[in-house]
Amino acid sequence: MKPTLWALIGALAMPLGASAFDMRLNGFMSIAGGMTLGDDQTLVIDPVNLAAYDNDLNFATDSLVAIQAIAEVNDRMTATAQMVGRGGEDFNTQFEWAYLTYEATDSLDVKGGRLRMPLFYYSNFLELGYGYQWVRPPVETYNIFVTTLEGISADYNFYIGDFSAKASGYAGSTQGTDPESGSEVDFNTLAGGSLDLAINNLSFRGSYNKADNATLTREVQVAPPPNYTVSTVGQTFDFPIEFISAAALYDNGTLFTIAEYTSTLNDTNLINNRYNSYVSLGYRVGTLTPHATFARYEEETNSIDPGYNQNPREYQSATLGMRWDFDIAAALKVEYTRREDTNPDSLRAVGDADLLSFAIDVVF
Repeated sequence: MKPTLWALIGALAMPLGASAFDMRLNGFMSIAGGMTLGDDQTLVIDPVNLAAYDNDLNFATDSLVAIQAIAEVNDRMTATAQMVGRGGEDFNTQFEWAYLTYEATDSLDVKGGRLRMPLFYYSNFLELGYGYQWVRPPVETYNIFVTTLEGISADYNFYIGDFSAKASGYAGSTQGTDPESGSEVDFNTLAGGSLDLAINNLSFRGSYNKADNATLTREVQVAPPPNYTVSTVGQTFDFPIEFISAAALYDNGTLFTIAEYTSTLNDTNLINNRYNSYVSLGYRVGTLTPHATFARYEEETNSIDPGYNQNPREYQSATLGMRWDFDIAAALKVEYTRREDTNPDSLRAVGDADLLSFAIDVVF
């Protein structure tokens, strides 16, 4: 499906009684399940809380429900709030979006509040499973543990020759916990932007994001003199980081393919540089959409000290799936994913895994 599905959600929206301003309530839900096919296999699909599948059938890991409210404050201003409850977090509900939009001109919108960072091609509808062919976007690429920030953004729509274009920019701050190391990361000043181009059946997108004064705090054990008693203290490091992404999509209504590449770069010893990519191909036959995806995750040691070993990590996966749009605004998906661990360092191995998963995605 093309990323025009919010138009469908808008068409399904219901006015909420009489009030001083118009309000629409939208929602979507994914009821999903899955299991790995080996006794000792685990496959993490959620980088925020390390939600994963193992050999026991699980109906919580990929399931979620979301409600979005949009209120027209006046002719130029709207208020948007989106609450999401994820099965991997025991359906604890949190505000994913909470912002005001001001239509400065017919081409320029300005937003302020809690916003989604435009890191990926599917960032604006990352939780909306009905909006793409997979049960979930490729975890090798969509693995950032912070995706929202508190700040401001602007979207400007224009044309470059025959191309329709949208330029977006934002600035703000956010924080989160790296689930792998348990380190607290504060992005004190985060800024970036994206450019979307579209012509006929082709779409292109590029994004650049940077945090110059981010800090990382992790617990370390120290034994200071004179007693040399071991204690645990929080140690803070500067953590400047860049995030770059590029994507291209072809979709003629029947055949579609998308490729996306991302890189996470820094010049410290705290984290490896990361390079992630995938390519996906699908074909719509009536209500059925068979598809195939190949994805790769790679880390590269970026230490300035040649003798410092950061234990890089490498793995890749192949996914075969089928989507069936069995009713209006409802789709059933079934997938088989084979992950191959190509890590040369056993200390950082994630292991091979075979995952069978399924989901029913609806909008309402």
